[in-house]
Amino acid sequence: MKLGVSISRTVYDLACEGALDVDTIIYYGQLKGKYLNDLLPLKPLLLHDMPEPFWLSYENPFTDDVVKTGTMLMEAIKPPWFSTGIGASAEPQAHRDGPYREADPEQLQSRETVINNILKHTKRLKEWVKVPVLLENFNYHPTNAYEYICEPEVVHQILDATGCGMLLDLAHARISAHNMKWESEQAYLRALPLDKVREVHFTRPGWQGDQRVDLHGPVQQDDLDVLAFVLGQTKPEVVTLEVEALPRDVLTEQLALMRKFLAGR
Repeated sequence: MKLGVSISRTVYDLACEGALDVDTIIYYGQLKGKYLNDLLPLKPLLLHDMPEPFWLSYENPFTDDVVKTGTMLMEAIKPPWFSTGIGASAEPQAHRDGPYREADPEQLQSRETVINNILKHTKRLKEWVKVPVLLENFNYHPTNAYEYICEPEVVHQILDATGCGMLLDLAHARISAHNMKWESEQAYLRALPLDKVREVHFTRPGWQGDQRVDLHGPVQQDDLDVLAFVLGQTKPEVVTLEVEALPRDVLTEQLALMRKFLAGR
Protein backbone atom coordinates (compact mmCIF):
# COMPACT_ATOMS: atom_id res chain seq x y z
CA MET A 1 0.00 0.00 0.00
CA LYS A 2 1.53 3.28 -1.12
CA LEU A 3 1.84 6.45 0.95
CA GLY A 4 0.94 9.81 -0.55
CA VAL A 5 0.95 13.37 0.72
CA SER A 6 -0.90 16.46 -0.50
CA ILE A 7 1.14 19.26 -2.03
CA SER A 8 2.15 22.19 0.17
CA ARG A 9 5.16 24.48 0.34
CA THR A 10 6.74 22.22 2.96
CA VAL A 11 6.18 19.15 0.78
CA TYR A 12 7.67 20.99 -2.19
CA ASP A 13 10.78 22.03 -0.24
CA LEU A 14 11.37 18.51 1.14
CA ALA A 15 10.88 16.95 -2.29
CA CYS A 16 13.40 19.33 -3.88
CA GLU A 17 15.91 18.41 -1.16
CA GLY A 18 15.35 14.67 -1.66
CA ALA A 19 14.09 14.40 1.91
CA LEU A 20 10.43 13.49 1.29
CA ASP A 21 9.64 9.88 2.18
CA VAL A 22 6.46 9.25 0.19
CA ASP A 23 5.54 7.24 -2.88
CA THR A 24 3.42 9.92 -4.53
CA ILE A 25 2.35 13.56 -4.21
CA ILE A 26 -1.23 14.69 -4.67
CA TYR A 27 -1.26 17.69 -6.99
CA TYR A 28 -4.34 19.94 -7.01
CA GLY A 29 -5.64 21.16 -10.34
CA GLN A 30 -6.39 24.56 -8.78
CA LEU A 31 -2.62 25.22 -8.74
CA LYS A 32 -2.67 25.44 -12.55
CA GLY A 33 0.95 24.34 -12.93
CA LYS A 34 2.61 25.95 -9.90
CA TYR A 35 5.55 23.78 -8.70
CA LEU A 36 4.75 21.28 -11.47
CA ASN A 37 7.91 21.35 -13.58
CA ASP A 38 10.09 21.02 -10.48
CA LEU A 39 8.08 18.13 -9.04
CA LEU A 40 7.68 15.98 -12.14
CA PRO A 41 11.23 14.54 -12.10
CA LEU A 42 11.15 13.99 -8.33
CA LYS A 43 8.05 11.97 -7.45
CA PRO A 44 5.06 10.40 -9.20
CA LEU A 45 2.06 12.72 -9.00
CA LEU A 46 -1.67 12.08 -8.72
CA LEU A 47 -3.96 14.80 -10.07
CA HIS A 48 -6.92 15.78 -7.90
CA ASP A 49 -9.55 18.22 -9.19
CA MET A 50 -9.49 20.72 -12.03
CA PRO A 51 -9.31 24.51 -11.74
CA GLU A 52 -12.43 26.30 -10.51
CA PRO A 53 -15.26 26.36 -11.38
CA PHE A 54 -15.13 22.59 -12.04
CA TRP A 55 -18.09 21.00 -10.25
CA LEU A 56 -19.81 18.01 -11.80
CA SER A 57 -23.16 19.21 -10.43
CA TYR A 58 -22.95 22.57 -12.22
CA GLU A 59 -24.72 23.23 -15.49
CA ASN A 60 -21.43 23.63 -17.39
CA PRO A 61 -18.23 22.69 -15.55
CA PHE A 62 -16.24 22.36 -18.79
CA THR A 63 -15.31 25.99 -19.37
CA ASP A 64 -12.60 26.81 -21.89
CA ASP A 65 -10.08 27.58 -19.13
CA VAL A 66 -10.85 24.35 -17.27
CA VAL A 67 -10.42 22.24 -20.41
CA LYS A 68 -7.24 24.01 -21.51
CA THR A 69 -5.54 23.86 -18.13
CA GLY A 70 -6.85 20.39 -17.31
CA THR A 71 -5.56 18.99 -20.58
CA MET A 72 -2.13 20.49 -19.90
CA LEU A 73 -2.06 18.94 -16.40
CA MET A 74 -3.20 15.51 -17.56
CA GLU A 75 -0.62 15.43 -20.35
CA ALA A 76 2.20 16.54 -18.04
CA ILE A 77 1.38 14.32 -15.05
CA LYS A 78 0.03 11.23 -16.86
CA PRO A 79 -1.69 9.99 -13.68
CA PRO A 80 -3.01 6.40 -13.42
CA TRP A 81 -6.38 7.87 -12.48
CA PHE A 82 -8.03 11.25 -12.00
CA SER A 83 -10.01 12.15 -8.89
CA THR A 84 -12.50 14.91 -8.19
CA GLY A 85 -15.34 15.70 -5.81
CA ILE A 86 -18.65 14.01 -6.46
CA GLY A 87 -20.42 17.37 -6.71
CA ALA A 88 -22.30 19.99 -4.71
CA SER A 89 -25.99 20.83 -4.33
CA ALA A 90 -25.95 24.53 -5.19
CA GLU A 91 -24.68 26.74 -7.98
CA PRO A 92 -22.75 28.79 -7.20
CA GLN A 93 -21.36 27.85 -3.78
CA ALA A 94 -18.11 28.78 -2.10
CA HIS A 95 -16.18 29.09 1.14
CA ARG A 96 -17.42 32.09 3.10
CA ASP A 97 -16.75 32.40 6.82
CA GLY A 98 -15.99 28.83 7.82
CA PRO A 99 -14.08 25.70 6.72
CA TYR A 100 -16.99 24.56 4.56
CA ARG A 101 -18.91 25.71 1.52
CA GLU A 102 -22.11 27.71 1.64
CA ALA A 103 -24.86 28.92 -0.68
CA ASP A 104 -28.03 30.96 -0.42
CA PRO A 105 -31.36 29.09 -0.37
CA GLU A 106 -32.28 30.29 -3.85
CA GLN A 107 -29.03 28.76 -5.18
CA LEU A 108 -29.98 25.27 -4.00
CA GLN A 109 -30.49 22.85 -6.89
CA SER A 110 -33.06 20.08 -6.90
CA ARG A 111 -32.04 16.50 -6.19
CA GLU A 112 -32.94 15.53 -9.76
CA THR A 113 -30.85 18.34 -11.25
CA VAL A 114 -27.82 17.53 -9.12
CA ILE A 115 -27.83 13.81 -9.88
CA ASN A 116 -28.57 14.24 -13.58
CA ASN A 117 -25.80 16.81 -13.98
CA ILE A 118 -23.30 14.60 -12.17
CA LEU A 119 -24.15 11.57 -14.29
CA LYS A 120 -24.01 13.54 -17.55
CA HIS A 121 -20.79 15.39 -16.78
CA THR A 122 -19.01 12.35 -15.36
CA LYS A 123 -19.56 10.57 -18.68
CA ARG A 124 -17.97 13.51 -20.50
CA LEU A 125 -15.14 13.67 -17.93
CA LYS A 126 -14.26 10.02 -18.48
CA GLU A 127 -14.20 10.54 -22.24
CA TRP A 128 -11.94 13.57 -21.80
CA VAL A 129 -9.30 12.33 -19.35
CA LYS A 130 -9.13 8.76 -20.75
CA VAL A 131 -8.08 7.24 -17.41
CA PRO A 132 -10.21 5.81 -14.60
CA VAL A 133 -12.09 8.44 -12.60
CA LEU A 134 -12.47 8.36 -8.81
CA LEU A 135 -15.23 10.41 -7.19
CA GLU A 136 -14.65 11.81 -3.70
CA ASN A 137 -17.26 11.85 -0.95
CA PHE A 138 -17.97 15.16 0.75
CA ASN A 139 -18.49 16.46 4.29
CA TYR A 140 -22.05 17.38 5.17
CA HIS A 141 -22.97 20.80 6.58
CA PRO A 142 -26.47 22.32 6.59
CA THR A 143 -25.37 25.19 4.36
CA ASN A 144 -27.25 24.37 1.12
CA ALA A 145 -24.04 23.17 -0.55
CA TYR A 146 -24.02 19.53 0.62
CA GLU A 147 -27.59 18.29 0.30
CA TYR A 148 -28.19 14.82 -1.27
CA ILE A 149 -24.55 14.20 -2.20
CA CYS A 150 -23.47 12.98 1.26
CA GLU A 151 -26.21 10.35 1.44
CA PRO A 152 -24.54 6.94 1.03
CA GLU A 153 -27.30 5.69 -1.26
CA VAL A 154 -26.66 8.62 -3.62
CA VAL A 155 -22.94 7.83 -3.66
CA HIS A 156 -23.80 4.22 -4.52
CA GLN A 157 -26.22 5.35 -7.23
CA ILE A 158 -23.69 7.62 -8.91
CA LEU A 159 -20.77 5.21 -8.78
CA ASP A 160 -22.90 2.34 -10.05
CA ALA A 161 -24.31 4.42 -12.92
CA THR A 162 -20.96 5.89 -14.00
CA GLY A 163 -18.62 2.96 -13.36
CA CYS A 164 -16.30 5.22 -11.34
CA GLY A 165 -14.18 4.19 -8.42
CA MET A 166 -14.21 5.98 -5.09
CA LEU A 167 -11.78 8.31 -3.42
CA LEU A 168 -12.69 7.92 0.24
CA ASP A 169 -11.99 11.11 2.15
CA LEU A 170 -12.05 9.68 5.64
CA ALA A 171 -12.36 13.02 7.42
CA HIS A 172 -15.27 13.96 5.16
CA ALA A 173 -17.01 10.69 6.04
CA ARG A 174 -16.49 11.20 9.78
CA ILE A 175 -17.80 14.76 9.53
CA SER A 176 -20.87 13.65 7.59
CA ALA A 177 -21.56 10.85 10.06
CA HIS A 178 -21.65 13.32 12.96
CA ASN A 179 -23.35 16.25 11.25
CA MET A 180 -26.02 13.99 9.68
CA LYS A 181 -26.57 12.36 13.09
CA TRP A 182 -25.71 8.81 12.16
CA GLU A 183 -25.43 6.42 15.09
CA SER A 184 -21.67 6.05 14.58
CA GLU A 185 -18.83 6.75 12.18
CA GLN A 186 -18.52 3.03 11.53
CA ALA A 187 -22.19 2.75 10.53
CA TYR A 188 -21.86 5.59 8.04
CA LEU A 189 -18.62 4.16 6.63
CA ARG A 190 -20.17 0.71 6.22
CA ALA A 191 -23.01 2.30 4.23
CA LEU A 192 -20.57 3.73 1.65
CA PRO A 193 -19.38 1.71 -1.39
CA LEU A 194 -16.09 0.74 0.24
CA ASP A 195 -15.61 -2.03 -2.30
CA LYS A 196 -14.96 0.68 -4.90
CA VAL A 197 -12.29 2.57 -2.92
CA ARG A 198 -8.97 2.96 -4.72
CA GLU A 199 -7.50 5.86 -2.72
CA VAL A 200 -8.01 7.27 0.79
CA HIS A 201 -7.44 10.85 1.90
CA PHE A 202 -6.57 10.90 5.58
CA THR A 203 -6.44 13.80 8.03
CA ARG A 204 -7.82 14.83 11.41
CA PRO A 205 -11.19 16.63 11.49
CA GLY A 206 -11.86 19.33 14.06
CA TRP A 207 -14.78 21.01 15.77
CA GLN A 208 -16.68 24.26 15.40
CA GLY A 209 -19.33 24.36 18.09
CA ASP A 210 -21.30 21.14 17.81
CA GLN A 211 -20.35 20.64 14.15
CA ARG A 212 -17.39 18.60 12.98
CA VAL A 213 -15.33 20.48 10.39
CA ASP A 214 -12.51 19.73 7.96
CA LEU A 215 -9.37 21.38 9.33
CA HIS A 216 -6.76 19.08 7.71
CA GLY A 217 -4.93 18.74 11.02
CA PRO A 218 -2.09 16.35 11.95
CA VAL A 219 -3.37 12.85 12.69
CA GLN A 220 -3.39 11.24 16.12
CA GLN A 221 -3.89 7.70 17.42
CA ASP A 222 -7.68 7.84 17.43
CA ASP A 223 -7.58 8.82 13.74
CA LEU A 224 -5.35 5.84 13.02
CA ASP A 225 -7.88 3.61 14.79
CA VAL A 226 -10.57 4.74 12.34
CA LEU A 227 -8.21 4.22 9.41
CA ALA A 228 -7.48 0.70 10.69
CA PHE A 229 -11.21 0.02 10.68
CA VAL A 230 -11.48 1.22 7.07
CA LEU A 231 -8.49 -0.83 5.92
CA GLY A 232 -10.21 -3.85 7.41
CA GLN A 233 -13.08 -3.24 4.98
CA THR A 234 -11.21 -2.19 1.82
CA LYS A 235 -7.70 -2.24 0.34
CA PRO A 236 -6.87 1.05 -1.43
CA GLU A 237 -3.76 1.39 -3.53
CA VAL A 238 -2.79 4.72 -1.94
CA VAL A 239 -3.39 6.32 1.45
CA THR A 240 -2.72 10.06 1.29
CA LEU A 241 -1.91 12.25 4.27
CA GLU A 242 -3.91 15.34 3.33
CA VAL A 243 -2.80 18.04 5.76
CA GLU A 244 -2.35 21.79 5.65
CA ALA A 245 1.22 23.10 5.38
CA LEU A 246 3.01 21.88 8.49
CA PRO A 247 6.43 22.71 9.93
CA ARG A 248 9.10 20.46 8.48
CA ASP A 249 9.66 18.48 11.66
CA VAL A 250 5.95 17.90 12.22
CA LEU A 251 5.36 16.75 8.63
CA THR A 252 8.38 14.45 8.76
CA GLU A 253 7.10 12.90 12.00
CA GLN A 254 3.62 12.48 10.52
CA LEU A 255 4.96 10.72 7.44
CA ALA A 256 7.13 8.42 9.55
CA LEU A 257 4.05 7.58 11.64
CA MET A 258 2.11 6.77 8.48
CA ARG A 259 4.93 4.64 7.04
CA LYS A 260 5.05 2.59 10.23
CA PHE A 261 1.26 2.23 10.31
CA LEU A 262 0.97 1.13 6.67
CA ALA A 263 3.95 -1.27 6.78
CA GLY A 264 2.80 -4.73 5.79
CA ARG A 265 -0.76 -3.71 5.02
